[in-house]
Amino acid sequence: MMILQDWRDEAAYAPLLEYDGAAWAWEFLRRNPRYQAEWADFHATWEALEAAYGRPPDRDFCAWKNDPRAWVRADEADGGDCRIDQDKVLIECALGARWGFHKFPPDPRDAQAALEGRIAWRPRAPARRRIDPEQAPQTDPLRQVLMRFDLDLPLREQIEQAKRELQLLQRQRRREAGLTMRSVRSLAPHLQRELRLLDAEAAGALEAALPQLGGAAVLEDARARRDGGYLELPLLQAR
Repeated sequence: MMILQDWRDEAAYAPLLEYDGAAWAWEFLRRNPRYQAEWADFHATWEALEAAYGRPPDRDFCAWKNDPRAWVRADEADGGDCRIDQDKVLIECALGARWGFHKFPPDPRDAQAALEGRIAWRPRAPARRRIDPEQAPQTDPLRQVLMRFDLDLPLREQIEQAKRELQLLQRQRRREAGLTMRSVRSLAPHLQRELRLLDAEAAGALEAALPQLGGAAVLEDARARRDGGYLELPLLQAR
């Protein structure tokens, strides 16, 4: 059973303010009900395999890896850089890749997994959407910019030029318009409120928590971060 802090006790969440992006990411993922359910299924399978084939150093790994319970088909896994052996991927790697990390899938009840180095996030860039020029949404004029590329011309030179222009524009907006770079430290108080709301929701106390912790907008952010947005947190600068 998942045991979390009392959402009403702000002091219980104070240590999180010193976390890096990787540890914050784990705090959101471990509150994800789908991850909790998938991990429980995985753990039950893992225990059954250990009962059948033993634990290191006495594990019969040859028999283990030939058991259909120990792997999924490579085309059913979510990719990543899992080792593929005869079109098979071991379940521990498949589960980690699906949620964005390396190493053995941590128990969602384990708050120390990221702090103790037992989870490593897979490198990835922030998600980008293709934008139809005819249906371009309104953008934040300070933080966002739309660029066009000609697909009937070589892309390499266009991308390099775009990179240089973006770097110049970013420096200009930081200098002249007060653009601030998102960092873990600047987001930490907001992330703390988001976690408290998720814990309140899990405790059945959302109605009481919403007016105290920022309302529906913060809850929407919290759910989005729990359900996938956590993957951007390890990319942020610490300060």
